[in-house]
Amino acid sequence: MNFQSDISKLLAQLVSINTCYPPGSSDKFCSFVKSYLKDSKLYTRVVGRNSAKANLVAQNFAGNKKSLVFNSHIDTISPPLADWNTPPYKLTKKGKYLYGLGSVNCKGSAAVQLYLAKNLKKLFPNLKENVAFTFVTDEENLGKDGSYFLREKKIINPHTLVLGAPTNNNFIVEERGVFWASVYINGKTAHAGEPHKGINAIEKINNIIMKLQQQYKKVIKKNDFKNQKSTINIGLIKGGQNVNVVPSSAYFQIDRRITQKETVQQSFSELKRFIQSIEPKAKVVLDTGTNGFSSNKNNSYLKSLFSSYQLVYRKNPKFLSCIGVSDGRYFSDDNINIINIGPGDGDEGHRANEKMLIADLSNYYKILFNFLTKLQNK
Repeated sequence: MNFQSDISKLLAQLVSINTCYPPGSSDKFCSFVKSYLKDSKLYTRVVGRNSAKANLVAQNFAGNKKSLVFNSHIDTISPPLADWNTPPYKLTKKGKYLYGLGSVNCKGSAAVQLYLAKNLKKLFPNLKENVAFTFVTDEENLGKDGSYFLREKKIINPHTLVLGAPTNNNFIVEERGVFWASVYINGKTAHAGEPHKGINAIEKINNIIMKLQQQYKKVIKKNDFKNQKSTINIGLIKGGQNVNVVPSSAYFQIDRRITQKETVQQSFSELKRFIQSIEPKAKVVLDTGTNGFSSNKNNSYLKSLFSSYQLVYRKNPKFLSCIGVSDGRYFSDDNINIINIGPGDGDEGHRANEKMLIADLSNYYKILFNFLTKLQNK
């Protein structure tokens, strides 16, 4: 088997399948993967809350026993076509890079993991470890139809979760938590020519946002922990009926990143109290949220992956700080090992002319191959 050529061809096939969010449809992707794994002798199934947003799970065992789970999300973000120099759905080789939508985030890791899944029984005939491979949608939406669904329905049961988000094959073993909250404000409509007869909901929102920026940002600094920052971002504002009408309603949405010193419920309650101290009738709603996680750096699977990296690169890997969130967040309260290692530069995700360093793709395969070889031989 020529793994480099085979994985590149496989990545080209994955890139050619449109899995953009919105809507994040993955049925065609899962149909391809199921066909690709036809002769793998793995237990494969396509599962999901609805058929359009499906996930594929492939295992070397039946049931939902404790297992080592590899995970790659396969949904992407819609490309700004005018900014692309190559067709985004066609993998294009230029020098030492492969260009294509999702080549880095995260179809590159998916191609390697899928190739290993197809050949698992051939490459590791004596492997006794329970291993599952999951190819999921809905990551870009922070939605509940991908990894969340697999955990909710107990379809997978990881003791160790190996995520494939891009890290240049370095490691992320801790993440901040995140929650989104919506704030709804009511006012009173009036003609714009007599604004004093109304109550402007947008002006009320502006007052709240100003105090969040000037005061609340100082309040949450107490939660900074090591290299993690507690942050708030106002990401969306909507309101008003027409420019010549005093707006009677408006709302805005908040993104809060929380450190290991915080929990979603505690931090949301604090935020709600702060907002309602300014505007008592404000409706503050928790939209979604998960706590952060920090894996034990002494767990045997991380140590094994660490030594596999050393063998391939002849140097030590870095432990990176994560600014975003991964699907590992759904397992943050489960007391499991969560390890993120994937090929490609994280800055390439969501960017026009997204490109994967070919050497990264090859080295990712070598790391995982060596890792699985050690599991077989232990």
